[in-house]
Amino acid sequence: MRWRLGLAVWAGCAWTMAAAAPACPQPLRIGFNDSATPPGLMGQGTRFADPPGWEVDAVRDALKRLGCKGDLVRLPGRRLSASLTQGGLDFALLYGVTPERLRVLRFPLDMQGRPDLAWAPVFGNLALFARAGTTPDAGWTGQRLSPRWRVGVVVGSVQEAIARDRGWRVEPVQAMEAGVAMLKVDRFDLLLTTREALTPEERAGLVEWSPVVARLPYFMPASPAFEQRHPGWTRAFWNEFCQAVRRLEPDVRPAECGIVPPATLR
Repeated sequence: MRWRLGLAVWAGCAWTMAAAAPACPQPLRIGFNDSATPPGLMGQGTRFADPPGWEVDAVRDALKRLGCKGDLVRLPGRRLSASLTQGGLDFALLYGVTPERLRVLRFPLDMQGRPDLAWAPVFGNLALFARAGTTPDAGWTGQRLSPRWRVGVVVGSVQEAIARDRGWRVEPVQAMEAGVAMLKVDRFDLLLTTREALTPEERAGLVEWSPVVARLPYFMPASPAFEQRHPGWTRAFWNEFCQAVRRLEPDVRPAECGIVPPATLR
């Protein structure tokens, strides 16, 4: 009799939890850039490579744990951002936070209304890269930079916002793919980017200045329309994706989800 009562209680709890779980929104479209960023995203163009990279694996793992399905699509960077803003996509990855993006996209927020770094799924090591033989300023700490250095940054990126905020001499780069080539032909002296964004081939002939500029958080933002329609599911997906990244690639999520890693840029 006791086991039957226990089973009934368990079944009731399970039903309550299932009823409380947000229903899977359909259709569900999740966007990725059409350029490879190994090892997170593999393959070029509209197709994913096999294996596709840990970013795709983490999204699929999060969807599976929520019992949901989604269409994974690849688009060029500008179309990706525009489609997310306009609601053609429901989520896209990975994005740093800028004031402009906070106005037009939806990120997980903390109690103060700021991007919730405790649930940022990815942290990149933001650093300055130079041609081989270039040495940092004496006493370089990752903050102050002599005005003689020209720093290449992608237009509209978090890197540009940081460089301008610190008063660095900025040279605009229209696309990340062009940054390394421009650095190597002396269009500027330094390239500000995340270490993880450069392939081994791109890093050949370059040196990374130490220490890094910052540990930079990246998110999988949602479109405003989708987040408004499905706030509970959106938060659940963000949380599951963070935990999936932590399981698959603990180096890029260097603390348990719910905890802000040290030396993180706020």
